[in-house]
Amino acid sequence: MRVSELKFTPEMLENVWRGHAIEMPKTDAQRYVSNPKAAAKFIEAFGDVEIVRNEYYKCWEVPAFAVGREAYSKLKQAYCDQFGSE
Repeated sequence: MRVSELKFTPEMLENVWRGHAIEMPKTDAQRYVSNPKAAAKFIEAFGDVEIVRNEYYKCWEVPAFAVGREAYSKLKQAYCDQFGSE
């Protein structure tokens, strides 16, 4: 599935936090896409990437972003190992 194929419920259109959570590249953040305009902006910024649903975390994973996210996670873990995570 691709970002352009996402469907939006009336609840999503009224409340952005009810939208689709999609992984971002090079970070552990997610971006909420709750309407066609937000989807178009995501596609403009990152392309109409393939997305895969992760039911456990209730988000869409982006396989194309996996390498950048892994590198970010390693850097973040090294920082936490050195300085703690509190």
